[in-house]
Amino acid sequence: FVPGFSREGEKSMSLTELMDASKGLTNIALAHEIAVDKDFSLQKIQPANEVEKQVKEIMQRAFWDLLADQLKADPPQYSQALTLLTEIKGMLYSLLLPQHEKLKEKIESILDIEVIQKQIDADCLEFEKYAGYILGVMGMLCAPARDERMGELREMAEVVPLFKGIMDLLEQMKLDMANFTIQQVRPMIQQQSVDYEKLKFGEFLASQEDGLQVTREWLVRHSPSEEERDDPKYRRLLGQRVLTEAYTELLQWDEYYSLPETLVMDQRRVFQIRDKVERVSVSTAVILLSFSNLNSLIVPMDSQRLKETIKKHVDILLQDFVDDNDLVSLLPSVSAQVVKDVNDYLEEKNKAKLSESAVEDLKTQIASLEDPNQRIRDLLQKRIVDFCKQVIAGTMKNMQVPPDRKSVV
Repeated sequence: FVPGFSREGEKSMSLTELMDASKGLTNIALAHEIAVDKDFSLQKIQPANEVEKQVKEIMQRAFWDLLADQLKADPPQYSQALTLLTEIKGMLYSLLLPQHEKLKEKIESILDIEVIQKQIDADCLEFEKYAGYILGVMGMLCAPARDERMGELREMAEVVPLFKGIMDLLEQMKLDMANFTIQQVRPMIQQQSVDYEKLKFGEFLASQEDGLQVTREWLVRHSPSEEERDDPKYRRLLGQRVLTEAYTELLQWDEYYSLPETLVMDQRRVFQIRDKVERVSVSTAVILLSFSNLNSLIVPMDSQRLKETIKKHVDILLQDFVDDNDLVSLLPSVSAQVVKDVNDYLEEKNKAKLSESAVEDLKTQIASLEDPNQRIRDLLQKRIVDFCKQVIAGTMKNMQVPPDRKSVV
């Protein structure tokens, strides 16, 4: 069942249609990531959980154990070895560029599966020697960063661990080649990404009855009042105002709502920005609360330096803050760090450390920031969001952080 899809009254999509739509969106997402993230690179997929990890390890161990058992048999058996060489041949082909015609011919001559099969039938296959041939080809293709690992493999004598190392290195080389290709074509993808995403997203919408339902609901939430719509002075600006309000909502996005279809590919970035707004508001509130209690103890000329020290440490401690439940465990460490930073400063100035009552009062006030509606935290978050809203709207030129908050934010 696919929401928004309808064909002749049906709301179910065939597997082929679903795969086509999925492939289209996957291609858009990949192109989008390459275009907007200059550091984008493909990573090896890791097991999602411990069960998957164990299953993968068991399957791989079974493959290599079977190879070892077959090679030790009398006479040796080579069915697993043939499977392995066939796979290695395919992986080497995947690393080749169009100009590697001669290298392709060399691989074909060395790893000619028909010839290998005849050697097996004649019981004259020297399986271990193929490792040397394969390493020679890999040496022509691998990046300099892999030379050390290549040297280690050339020193290995045991056949099964050697081939296992070859397979691991080939996997790394495939990623190297894919990421090299991405970097090479990235400028072209950046130039074409807007038109490409429009085209592919249009194809996706064509397969849906209403592929913009969530986007429409998002914009409608920020519809102007009837009074605003009737006011000629504001009417021509209403579209911009709706967009400004809608994009500002992303800074405090409530996951009760689904993200608009037009922003789904940037979900990770949207949530990162939202979480950063939360962290900055809490971090700034910690500093304001601390200095409202301790300002009399701080020499004015040292205030900026101490704020920067506290902010640096608090920001590190709040890196794991994603939702308000995290603050229950994080804020005690935050208050302890603030007390330490202040006491270090007082010791530096040959002053007495904070009294127990001052420490307890500070800890209590910092602990109150667990509540998102806490007055100072709420006020600071509103100021941050309002400032960002002005940036989004473009209503202010040469935007700068408000002077009275530069030392804190």
